[in-house]
Amino acid sequence: MRSNTTKSTKKPATGERQNRGDSVNHVTLVARIVATPELRETGSGKHVTTVRVATNGKTTTEFHSVVLWGQLATFACQYLGKGRQVYVEGRLQSRQWQATDGSTRRTVEIVASRLQALSKSAEAAPAPAA
Repeated sequence: MRSNTTKSTKKPATGERQNRGDSVNHVTLVARIVATPELRETGSGKHVTTVRVATNGKTTTEFHSVVLWGQLATFACQYLGKGRQVYVEGRLQSRQWQATDGSTRRTVEIVASRLQALSKSAEAAPAPAA
């Protein structure tokens, strides 16, 4: 029996948007925490924290904001501090808001799905992966 459906192998032209199934939004970092995380709670009671991390290139340092929710946020605030090296997996998310001066602000953050401490801290016991 012959099927009438055929799968197109034609690639989109430059600037043409690809099918959603063809895209990947995945970030993997090995970085150092640059500020001690502080636990916050949303109006609905969910724990959240934003951790600032730095990655070093050959000539520059890049800074990233990593958003941690739930158990990852609790773990980071309990076990991780400034200077700790961490492994982060997640996805990029952009958002924009209106600042108090009326300007529109935009940021790109990493929403973490996995976080693991890589270095040991003198103050804390060895942290397991979250």
